[in-house]
Amino acid sequence: MFIASRRINCFTTIPLWRAASTNASFRRLASVHANQDENKKADQEKYKEEMKSWFGSSRSTSEFVTHFISSKNNITVEDAIKSVLPAEFDEDIDRTQQSLKDDSDVLLSKVDMMFRHDPSNFPLGRSSPADLLAIGSIWYLPATAPRDPALGLKPVRLEVKNLTSTLNEGDYLRVHHEPRRFPKVSEFDWSKSIDDEVSEDGKRGVIIAENDGYIIISKPAGVPVHSTVDNCIENVPAAIGRAIIKQNRNEILEKAGNNTKMYNKMEQRQGQKTRKEDPLIYVVPPQRLDQNTSGIFVVATKKSFAAYFAKMLRTKTDAHLNTEITGVAKAKLGQIQKRYRCLLCVQPEMSSVEGEKSTSVLDEIKKLRYFQETQETVRHFLKPDKRAPKVYSKVPNEGWLECLMKIAKVGEVIPVSDELAEALWGDKDMKPIECKALVEVEVELMTGRAHQIRGQLSELGFPLCGDAMYGGAILTTDQIQKTIPSLRKGHTDGYLDSEQLALQCCELQFLDPDYTINAKGKEIATRSNRVNKFRLENSWWTPFLDKYKDSSPVTTSEADLKDASTMQASEAVENRSRVSQKEVKCKIEKVQLSAGANKYVIIKASSPTLEKPDWFVKSASPADCGGPYHADVARELVRELNENGYDTIVCGGGRITYDPIKRHAHVYGFSYGFGKGEHDFVALLIEEAGYTASSDDSDSLY
Repeated sequence: MFIASRRINCFTTIPLWRAASTNASFRRLASVHANQDENKKADQEKYKEEMKSWFGSSRSTSEFVTHFISSKNNITVEDAIKSVLPAEFDEDIDRTQQSLKDDSDVLLSKVDMMFRHDPSNFPLGRSSPADLLAIGSIWYLPATAPRDPALGLKPVRLEVKNLTSTLNEGDYLRVHHEPRRFPKVSEFDWSKSIDDEVSEDGKRGVIIAENDGYIIISKPAGVPVHSTVDNCIENVPAAIGRAIIKQNRNEILEKAGNNTKMYNKMEQRQGQKTRKEDPLIYVVPPQRLDQNTSGIFVVATKKSFAAYFAKMLRTKTDAHLNTEITGVAKAKLGQIQKRYRCLLCVQPEMSSVEGEKSTSVLDEIKKLRYFQETQETVRHFLKPDKRAPKVYSKVPNEGWLECLMKIAKVGEVIPVSDELAEALWGDKDMKPIECKALVEVEVELMTGRAHQIRGQLSELGFPLCGDAMYGGAILTTDQIQKTIPSLRKGHTDGYLDSEQLALQCCELQFLDPDYTINAKGKEIATRSNRVNKFRLENSWWTPFLDKYKDSSPVTTSEADLKDASTMQASEAVENRSRVSQKEVKCKIEKVQLSAGANKYVIIKASSPTLEKPDWFVKSASPADCGGPYHADVARELVRELNENGYDTIVCGGGRITYDPIKRHAHVYGFSYGFGKGEHDFVALLIEEAGYTASSDDSDSLY
């Protein structure tokens, strides 16, 4: 739906879609989008003319980002932000003054803004303008800048010191008034070792080792390793940087003074600055690790080490993808090795087709042990797509990325008791109904792709425990009810993902660098023969396994495993039967369509009394279902199905355009929360219900 922007006094505010990336947000401002095929200067002149009369209109799909354009001069940044905030927000004069003080501190003013502010000072509620500036939630572009960053100037993140700065007519702000917050950052002491005693305030240390050029930490789950578009202070490098400043303030101040003197002399001698000043502190992650993954993580404190470590990762991936690995290339594989510990769901395949054999827990475990014993590479192919969940396939497709890993260790099999399920999933009803046991494995990545471990293991049939995105957890009715507020808070880029995965980087090994100065006076890191090896023996789920595995059958042999598998399967049916004692007598329509282009969901409904699951498709307008999200479409249908004795899983979604006169439905699009539905299958279900249907695989609309 398109809505006109609202004009408040001398402001123009534009509620817009959530900007997943800076580039994407500006490309969608169609009224000022510069045609890249024309002359750049002509585009800018055209933009100036359009801005004289343009006040904006847009499609709104988000409640936590507002695009603001000033309609006259001398509007303060603070007033501009206030004009788009909710009627009530948490403003504290003392907190604002402290933020201004931090921004102007003799040292903090010289370092990156991510290091200046303690995130624990800012409440998780609705933030004030000063809070949003401190968190890094406000972006700015001058009126003269083209709205397409490909043409030149890119938006900059404003700081607290900009609170009283004034805007000119046509200046642009992007206000993330409900930024994503990561409070886990404040639960740890980023200056302490993991071996140190827990502090009086209950904070544990994260540092495993420190060396010249890098720090090795045990990253907690729930903490991102980079700044997000709406929050630059709650992440790993920001937390490490603040700890370094706190411990070494005097030394850094001295370095700041020396740098200033040196660059002043260079300016006097050459008449201008010859290069950008080096940062007072350098804290950069040279690798990636998902926000909800824990474990060993490297933080570079020297630019030379960051380049060295990143090159090792690239070399390893390139060498593994080369089918003719010999000589030097083969030797380079040993420069860096990473191992991940995972807790997997064991889900036997229950066939409902006559003549096809169902598998047991034992059959499934044998698959994993085969890869361990033979050391055969687990190979899949990843569809190149920025959206999640990622699509992995065993069959190569043109342009898809090859993904390689090895299963290094397979542990004992642990049947899942209710107590263990409650501890691991947080709610035993979130455990997939197909999950009959758990097994801990260790894997070694040979390539580094997005969500690679999660996607590859799920494609093998072993999703990670708790991983809602890839099949290791199910969305209960309560979870769906929680989806809307979580999306409004900006949770994980708009799709429902697990806060904590049973996935940990448990081991890292690499060759330590030597540092030398090259002919240009630049420090470079080169490979030495010293091997560094770091390992974590326990993960967050280890105490739960130790505590509750004794309440489940012991599986020390194949015979025990078969007995345990049978018992666990019967217990699962018993438990589900207790939840729904009555016979399923459901008369709910299997296909429910609203006229027009609307979001849809496909729901798999199963019951102990049914030989095979039933499938339900529903599309609905926001007016019909009470909200704009896929979770709104699903909520009432899930409730009805549960009341009729079904166990439900929302398997995907997208869009359906339905013409009630022609009784024709076209299926397409995707869902952030539930993933893309199988559009061909959905179209078939619609046709079976007496309509005509078509589908395509486009992602054109969320």
